[in-house]
Amino acid sequence: MTKLHLIGHIVYAGLYGILIASAISCYNSANLAELLYAGWAILTFGIIFLLWSSKSRKKRYRENMSKSRETFVESGTYAFVRHPEFLSHILIIFALIVISQHWISLAVGTILIVLLRLAMVEEERRNIEKFGDAYKDYMKRVPRINLVAGIVRQMRSGRGNKRKSG
Repeated sequence: MTKLHLIGHIVYAGLYGILIASAISCYNSANLAELLYAGWAILTFGIIFLLWSSKSRKKRYRENMSKSRETFVESGTYAFVRHPEFLSHILIIFALIVISQHWISLAVGTILIVLLRLAMVEEERRNIEKFGDAYKDYMKRVPRINLVAGIVRQMRSGRGNKRKSG
């Protein structure tokens, strides 16, 4: 990890802390109950998706270690989106903005989402270098963070496989 990369992580963590603090201190500042409930629902989904993503990645990592080879993850949440953990953090950030209903949270959250977008692009560049055409094919099959498109693609490919085998 380069020094710049480490600094980026520290800045990101600091901004995330500021966002959480602003969501707590400015909780429901516009007093819009429907928005507040939506924010809590999105936050809950984001946390559950983050935990599932982490479990998918760790399971694949253990499998790879037992086989003494390194591959990228294509199962679990990674079958739906290429960056499920980034998507989870975006959902959590968005939820905190909605829960807070304050411009400070919006400003900090926007910066965090831009940083996550940059990190996704950088990770894809590194994965292309590391895995080559296999990762490029994966990029064609699985959307970056569009979960709805990923679910639809999985449903379509599942139906296609059933027709072929049935």
